[in-house]
Amino acid sequence: MRTCLRSSVVLLAAIAFVAIAGPAFATHRPGHRLSEQLKAHLLGEFPNATGAINSDIAFWGDKAYVGNYDGFRIFDISGPSPVLIKDFRCFGPQNDLSVYDVDGDGKADVLFASVDRTLSGPACGSVAVAHDDPTGWEGIRVFDIRDPSNPKYLTAVYQHCGSHTHTLLPQPERGRLLILNSSYPLRPGPTCGPWRGPEAGRDPLHGVVQVIKVPLGLSVDNPAFVRGIGAFAELPINYPGDPDNKFDPAEHGLVSTNPDRALRFYPLRACHDIAVFLPLGLVAGACAEQAQLWKIDPVTGLPDTAHPLWVYDKPVDTDGPGGGDVAVDFWHSATFSWDGKVVVFIDESFGEGCPTVTEINGVPSDTGRMFFFDVATGEKLSHFFINRPGVPGDPVQYCSAHLGNVAPVQGRYLLVNAWYTGGVDVIDFTNPRNPREIAFSDQVGDNWSAYWYEQGSSFVTGPMRIYATHGVEHVASGVGPSKGFQAFEMKTGSRRLGVDHLNPQTQEFIFP
Repeated sequence: MRTCLRSSVVLLAAIAFVAIAGPAFATHRPGHRLSEQLKAHLLGEFPNATGAINSDIAFWGDKAYVGNYDGFRIFDISGPSPVLIKDFRCFGPQNDLSVYDVDGDGKADVLFASVDRTLSGPACGSVAVAHDDPTGWEGIRVFDIRDPSNPKYLTAVYQHCGSHTHTLLPQPERGRLLILNSSYPLRPGPTCGPWRGPEAGRDPLHGVVQVIKVPLGLSVDNPAFVRGIGAFAELPINYPGDPDNKFDPAEHGLVSTNPDRALRFYPLRACHDIAVFLPLGLVAGACAEQAQLWKIDPVTGLPDTAHPLWVYDKPVDTDGPGGGDVAVDFWHSATFSWDGKVVVFIDESFGEGCPTVTEINGVPSDTGRMFFFDVATGEKLSHFFINRPGVPGDPVQYCSAHLGNVAPVQGRYLLVNAWYTGGVDVIDFTNPRNPREIAFSDQVGDNWSAYWYEQGSSFVTGPMRIYATHGVEHVASGVGPSKGFQAFEMKTGSRRLGVDHLNPQTQEFIFP
């Protein structure tokens, strides 16, 4: 899931916002913002009441669960436009979230939320304290959402270096749900980083994916359920073939001379986001310095992170800004095609401009692209970047790919994706060597996540539903508005396979 490293590193403040209107989806042709062949319309925009940065989305049945730094909101999405059911306040950046049915009755009953900011404690109402406060808390909270109008805090699990994002790995055959926790010491934490880590017997670079186990088959109000939630394993992370086996922020221009050591940036060896493809037993790790593909061990049920099937590293842009080659700032996220043949990895740029350019080791380089790989071989098939002007008058012009997913469309590969100040778009990569943007919605501001989701038990046709969150860089820097949760319909004749739930980083079926 799905998250904002750049904003959490560089831009920390959030402000109130003003909702404004934006253009509908449009087929991209240079010089044209609308097309009669493919367009869509906005179904609704829902700013959050506190002006907090908006983060990720999960879906179950006819509900959407939408995170923000001040908590999460639950929407009914069964009708033409979403309807807010509950605005639940529980401060804890980033509040990236997922939902699951733990008792097996087919309904979502728990919500997990990532907290990557040292707080005074795990319960709602806790406040931010010094990043390196040795008595502070950060990790994953667990909520009872059986009554969507009245969520309840259940428990929490402390995680070293916090929880920037997490991914669910359901294993009902083993009676458990695993949570793969992604975190790193970009900033220190109570037991994390270059001094607090060693004090606690931890690697100062972190070097692990932490795993939490949640029991399945129990009612949420059964005391044994809460007692059964806890730390389960730690999976080692390395960067094979990388000269220094670490991601160094200084190499990407992230240098801080702040005298407060807790506000500096530090090297790391860890993963930002993880995508699971259950039917094939594959896991894609966007691990800062490298893109990695792992196999789930059939004995342990855990991803074999120590022996990647393949890795991909791209630290050098050989021909500079505007050329055909690119480099990678930070491997941020990943998603698979529904047949498991192609995996898309996203680079989150630390640079500026649109297209984004970063000085990597002092060399100006094109960054912020998405990359398409052959799952079986690790061959890079192509990279992609939007090719259209930004919205006139937007005070921030910074375009980087961020978070999205692939729609299970019959006979086509369609990727829905969010871009910082590039809006929400749909990319046709049916030919993965030549991906092309076929639709977009761009407006003042920026989008964190954008996902296809359509409820159903068989094929669906007609307009495609797309949901997004808006309000990241502009909110954090205090220069623009936020539209919060957004819902779109895109006209298309393609048949899709409906689903009854979706945590976008966990793909639970195969669709050839």
